[in-house]
Amino acid sequence: MTTPLSPRVLIWLRRLAYALGALVLLWGLAWALVPSIAKSQAQTRLSALLGRVVTIGAIEFAPWSLELTVRELAVAKADGSGPQFSVARVYVDAELQSLLRLAPVVDAVAVETPTLYLTHTGKGQYDIDDIVQRLQAPSDAPAGDPLRFAVYNVTLSGGSVDYIDQALQGQPRQHTLRELQLSVPFLSNFDSKRDVLVAPRLAFVLNGSAFDTAAQGTPFAQTRQGEAQLKISQLDLKPYLPYLPAGLPVQPQSAVVDAELKIGFVQQPQTAVTLSGVVTVSQLAVADATGAPLLSVDAVRTELADVRPLEQQVKLGAVEISNPRLQVLRARNGRLNLALASTGAAKDAPKTGAVRADTTGATGKKGTETPAATKPWALALERLALRGGQVDWQDQQTPAKLALTELELTAQGLHWPMDQAVRAEASANLPAGKTSARLTLQAEGTDQQGSAQATVNGLALALADPYLAAWLQPTVRGVLDAELGATWAGDKLQATVKQLAVRDAGLVASKAMAAAATTGNTRNSQGPSSQDLPKFKLLEVSDAQVDLAARTARVGKLLLAGASSGVRRETDGTWMFERWLKAAQGAAPPAAATPAATAPPAAPWKVALGELQLQNAAVQFTDRVNARPVRLDISALNLQAKGAALDGKKPVPVTLSARVKSGQAEAGSLRYQGTVAWDPVQAQGAVELLELPAHALAPYVASQVNLDVLRADASFKGQLRFASTAKGPEVALKGDAQLEDFRANTVQGAAGSFAEELLSWKSLNVPGIDLAMVPGAATRVNVREAALSDFYARLIVNPNGRLNLQDLSKTPAQAEAAASTPPGAAASAPAPAASAAASASAGPDAVITMGPISLVNGRVLFSDRFIQPNYTANLSDLTGKLSQFSSQPSNGVVQLADLELRGRAEGTASLDITGKLNPLAKPLALDIAGKVRDLELSPLSPYAVKYAGYGIERGKLSLDVRYTVQPDGQLTATNKLVLNQLTFGDKVDGAPNSLPVKLAVALLADRNGVIDLDLPISGSLNDPQFRIGPVIWKVITNLVAKAITAPFSLLANAFGGGGSAELSTVAFAPGSSVLTDPAKAGLDKVAKALVDRPGLRLTVQGTANVEAEREAIKRERLKGLLLAEKRRRATAQGQDAAAVASYSAEEMPVLLRAVYRRADITKPRNLVGLTKDIEVPDMEALLLANITVNDEAARELALQRGVVVKDYLAAKQVSAERLFLGAVKTGGAAAEAKPQAELNLASQ
Repeated sequence: MTTPLSPRVLIWLRRLAYALGALVLLWGLAWALVPSIAKSQAQTRLSALLGRVVTIGAIEFAPWSLELTVRELAVAKADGSGPQFSVARVYVDAELQSLLRLAPVVDAVAVETPTLYLTHTGKGQYDIDDIVQRLQAPSDAPAGDPLRFAVYNVTLSGGSVDYIDQALQGQPRQHTLRELQLSVPFLSNFDSKRDVLVAPRLAFVLNGSAFDTAAQGTPFAQTRQGEAQLKISQLDLKPYLPYLPAGLPVQPQSAVVDAELKIGFVQQPQTAVTLSGVVTVSQLAVADATGAPLLSVDAVRTELADVRPLEQQVKLGAVEISNPRLQVLRARNGRLNLALASTGAAKDAPKTGAVRADTTGATGKKGTETPAATKPWALALERLALRGGQVDWQDQQTPAKLALTELELTAQGLHWPMDQAVRAEASANLPAGKTSARLTLQAEGTDQQGSAQATVNGLALALADPYLAAWLQPTVRGVLDAELGATWAGDKLQATVKQLAVRDAGLVASKAMAAAATTGNTRNSQGPSSQDLPKFKLLEVSDAQVDLAARTARVGKLLLAGASSGVRRETDGTWMFERWLKAAQGAAPPAAATPAATAPPAAPWKVALGELQLQNAAVQFTDRVNARPVRLDISALNLQAKGAALDGKKPVPVTLSARVKSGQAEAGSLRYQGTVAWDPVQAQGAVELLELPAHALAPYVASQVNLDVLRADASFKGQLRFASTAKGPEVALKGDAQLEDFRANTVQGAAGSFAEELLSWKSLNVPGIDLAMVPGAATRVNVREAALSDFYARLIVNPNGRLNLQDLSKTPAQAEAAASTPPGAAASAPAPAASAAASASAGPDAVITMGPISLVNGRVLFSDRFIQPNYTANLSDLTGKLSQFSSQPSNGVVQLADLELRGRAEGTASLDITGKLNPLAKPLALDIAGKVRDLELSPLSPYAVKYAGYGIERGKLSLDVRYTVQPDGQLTATNKLVLNQLTFGDKVDGAPNSLPVKLAVALLADRNGVIDLDLPISGSLNDPQFRIGPVIWKVITNLVAKAITAPFSLLANAFGGGGSAELSTVAFAPGSSVLTDPAKAGLDKVAKALVDRPGLRLTVQGTANVEAEREAIKRERLKGLLLAEKRRRATAQGQDAAAVASYSAEEMPVLLRAVYRRADITKPRNLVGLTKDIEVPDMEALLLANITVNDEAARELALQRGVVVKDYLAAKQVSAERLFLGAVKTGGAAAEAKPQAELNLASQ
């Protein structure tokens, strides 16, 4: 049985039922009425609030679960053309706790497909500015406590934003944001919920680039800490670049960003923000202010280890830069595109950026206060890596293009401030044409101390051509390798060069130079030659150290190998390198000197060179300033010096050697080994010169002498000391000298003459030279001995009556005219030499001591062109000696040297000169006796015709003379002449004079046909008075005696008045003057006949024909050259050269090679230009081909044949007084010519 409820309970149950019913009714009304009422009110109120038409598709409300759904919410644009903002669905799930807490507690909020259309109309204005202004309108409601709330599971999905920017020039730019996702698990500011960890997430796609973030934190807790993760994938920044401010120094063109970042935030009590993760920027491109490409990078990957921006601390794990390319440009105005701070960049920047929006920040007094000193930023980078880099350099001013490729850079331990050492390595390639240089660098240290090493391999010097082209016409070639280093500590910096080598370098003619040389478009006809351009195989510098603080430098070794260059001076005095240089164009005038602040002079640099080597260098020297160019080829030039200093005060050991060549002759050599200093100039050492072509330097003295030196090979071996002092140079020279193969001609046109051989000799040896020159003291010269062999001298009386030796020195007017002819010859003018000679002559007279002088096989040719026809006399086989003499008197007495000289006159008469003399004595002192025997008088016929009117048919002269000159100038001379069988021919019609010479001969000749004259001379050299009385007396007495005692005798022919046909001629081999056995047999018969018949006289007439005997004469000349070479060697070895008369068959090849080597002829050469070694027969053939045979040679051969026949008969007991030489025969047809001597007999 059920117990009934009490009334009180029933009342409460009834109340509960009413409440439940009311609640159900309320829910039902809310479900039925709230959506429509809320929709209507929301549209009305929102439209009024926003000033736009707001529409809502539907509102759904579930009062039993407090769920609210709003569908198709849209805010129209201002012009009503479409929605400005729309949401497909908004879902709110509230909790009943909201009623208990009297604050919203929402279990879920979902916003689906929100869409926003936003347009930027320009000048910072947007199409939603009217809404913003309404929402920012001030409210009159008093501010209350912040709303308490708790929201769970906030999500936004499918959101999108369309942004149109109409502020940019050109077409409007559109940006899109798609797939917007936002999830916030919990948001609350309830005290009980402040420490709940929140992990929101945000993701979207912006212009095709995906963003994704995740975070967790307690944003409403007291500590306010949190952590967020940001992920960005392929964010293309190109659409946003136009929004950069105008006038930036650079213009970013493109960039794509990828990032995975972790952001931490803590505020307890100080705010701290930390960043970590990886940021990658790829496809980076930056242009300069003009829009030209500046920088492009494939990727820059940065690892953020711990970045604290508020604490100004940045710690990066690694920065990796892939394939950067920097394009550096220097414009024509000289400005670099890297000059980012230039004001011109902002001024000239294109106006393509968006207009800056108006700022809304206030600028008050506080903002103008001077900021306090801030803590400097601290940067730490564990590793920096750059790979595949490239730097392009373009110079529009030059123009030039260079590139650094394959640039690699790694650095570890980077800190700023640099309180820790950094280790870095870098490498790159520098292309040049088909080759590429390799550059490397290793460094370690800080900004205060450290070291670095660099290497350069294969760097082409041609890269510098564009920059040298402004000053230099030729281009540069070569390859450089280097190992460099540097160390620094504070302000001290030391650079080192372990090794630096430049290979195969030099100057090369440019295309413009080559074209100018081809067309002749140069300053004269002699254009630049490629032979003039310097080049070398190797230039090497090793172990060099430079201390910039101490201003010292030391080079361990400097080597230059295989260098060659031409050194050329043109006729206008310009040097070849002046043609290489370009004239300065548009050079500004020199600025006026402005007084500068007086500063203490910097300490001079101290440079030391451990070793200097010059190996196998060559120089081709050409000087065209003089009328005759100077040409010297210097090869095999080697130089070595050790321990040199820049100041040059300390003598440096030097070794120098070279070969010097001029013309076709073999090259000579020079060598010096000793010490050299250049402040002041000093040199001391051993000198060795061998066959140097001294004749090549003769043009430098051509302005002073009428002498053309064709050949002169100089040699010297000895010691040299030179010192430049304030009073003048000091010179000391000791050694042996030699001058060989000397040949000199007179200058054409000198005193009306033509050029011909004047002086020559085979060898002049001067051993034992001792020269000492000291300023203010007498110059001392001691010569131990001298030897001159195979010499020749030409004495000529010119048509004007002057001796050619009188015109060797040019007059002052001639010298001045010669020196001033070339405009650039001031450097070679003899004025300094003349002044030096004048100053030398003003000092004490030189003291010269000369040892014995020997002469071997000399020849003097005399010609008198003053008379017509001309007369020529020949002195040959001159051999003799002159003993020692000196310019210094001994005990006040001049010491005379003994003289002995023997030879032949005209090849027939003997010449003998003896006595004493001293060529250096002042005044002149000598005592000389001379003898001439059996001089044929027929060559003197031109003199007889000129002065007597009769020619001389035959006759002989014997002469005895003696000249004595005392120191007081008193001259005593005796002249004794004996004329034997002097016979004059018929009178010459038209002769200037006509004397009764035949009667005089008849009167003067004794019964034997001999004329004896004695001509004594005495007097003073200043005013000579010749005593002619004895001559006249002798003539008178002889005339009387001969008129009385000399009978007239009839002459009869030998052998009955005629000659035998077999014995009338003597046959010779072609080209030879040596008697054959058959010829000797015939002459034996002739000699016997002459001995048996003393009344007979014989005339020998030699014949020769140059056309028929040319080759034979050449071979005989070659034999003479071989004998001369053998005499030269005998002289050099201290032997008697006069004893050399023949050579053996074994000696012939050796002598022939020596003659060939010294011969000044064109010789075969090999591929490198050196004289080719050929066989003996080829040498002989080449020498024969270069021997010249003329009519004079035929005349000499014919004369020698006559002399040989005459001498042979004299040796067979035939008296010399009965033997005569007839005039030679050299004419006739070659086919009829016979090599012979004709014998003509005549009776007394």
